[in-house]
Amino acid sequence: MANATVSIFLDSSYTKKDGTSRFYIRVTLNRKTKKIPLNLFLKPDYYNPKTKKIKEIREVPDAKKNNLYLKDKESEVEQIIIELERRKQPVTFESILSLYSNSEVNGSFIEFAKTRLKEERNRIKASTYKGLEFGIIKLERYQANVTIYEIDENWLEKYRNYLIEHLNNKPNTIYDSMSMIRKFITYAHKKNIIDRNPFSNFSFLKEDGKKDHLSLKELDMLHDYYNSEQFLKIYKKDNRGKTYLTGMKYQETLQHILISCYCGLRLSDLKKLRFKHIENNMIIMPMEKSRKDKEKMLRIPITERLKSVLDLDGDKKPNDKIYQGFVRNSSDINPMLRFIMNEVGIKKRLSFHCTRHTFAVSALTLGMSLETVSDIMGHNDLRTTQIYAKIIDDKRKEEMSKWNRLNNLNNENINHARAICPNCDNEVFSFEKGVIKIKKLTLQCQSCSTKFSYVVE
Repeated sequence: MANATVSIFLDSSYTKKDGTSRFYIRVTLNRKTKKIPLNLFLKPDYYNPKTKKIKEIREVPDAKKNNLYLKDKESEVEQIIIELERRKQPVTFESILSLYSNSEVNGSFIEFAKTRLKEERNRIKASTYKGLEFGIIKLERYQANVTIYEIDENWLEKYRNYLIEHLNNKPNTIYDSMSMIRKFITYAHKKNIIDRNPFSNFSFLKEDGKKDHLSLKELDMLHDYYNSEQFLKIYKKDNRGKTYLTGMKYQETLQHILISCYCGLRLSDLKKLRFKHIENNMIIMPMEKSRKDKEKMLRIPITERLKSVLDLDGDKKPNDKIYQGFVRNSSDINPMLRFIMNEVGIKKRLSFHCTRHTFAVSALTLGMSLETVSDIMGHNDLRTTQIYAKIIDDKRKEEMSKWNRLNNLNNENINHARAICPNCDNEVFSFEKGVIKIKKLTLQCQSCSTKFSYVVE
């Protein structure tokens, strides 16, 4: 080790009222000494200064255990000095104490991550905390004793392969697991606990999920169905012949769907929407999905379409809910949403979160700027909103590809037949004439899900 020595001693120059003194780690560096206090106290009579050990006698319970503790602490500081030398960093009292205050690093990355997570508990959302906690548990099952210094690009690649090959994790699950490690490794690098960040040369991507959404035409269909109040005509009789209105829950759910489609509110924000959040014909409220120490305010202008489903008329108190009914959890509302879609005649299997996608795609289609849509939706990064712009570009390409049909029509072999979707004009099926013997086929378009019959010539 660099010009440094480490030893354990009991400072008997000061005793507490119970007659005990505190143990310290003595670090001598370039003839200067620094004491690091330990959370262990003992009566001086039970300490042997020559062997630097607690006397293992009947009067001293846990003497053997505490001797091991003292030895571990001494070794811990020695390892810190060795590690500083290995990394060619200055060996000073400040650098030693900095690493010692994060001493969990020297034993285990798992313990380091757990400690950091506990420190952040009151600054992050409960769902975020649980996600990070689960990621640590998953890593612990893989390699519980991994140290922060072992984690390099090769180690990260091995762990990613483990997630793929042994756990069969999907891309976005792998992304979450690797993000947990990156979070705490980055913190360690910023605090100079490690000299380089392995994630500088190691990348992993999040797969863009399929952003299912409603078209503007389908949105009009939903709005018209809501105005017709068809669901309010659904009644049910019990065993005693009493009649109950059971369609109200569907009408209320349809109202919530339309609100979100018209302004992009998440289900969690919709639950908290009150009249006190309406100011100057705008919805102004704190976003539910934001860091506790960085609260983000949503500012959404109320359009005529949105106003028509908000039910703002009448004498309302500030804390009254804007919507009429009870907003259910996603596990309850999603089956109802699918029932509604089926009743309206929309052949798409959607979740409530798809209403938020609908708002984004519809707004961009109608000409709103990417920056405005991003701000209204509460995105922290414009790249998140750009995913929706890509959806619109893909639709443009799909529509423009229909011009290729002119070439196909001109060059098409006279013996070749093609089945075209009557709804979106996409080619669904092609075949050589005379191969298929039946006269009629039932087909479904892969693009728009339309089912239709095709007569074979």
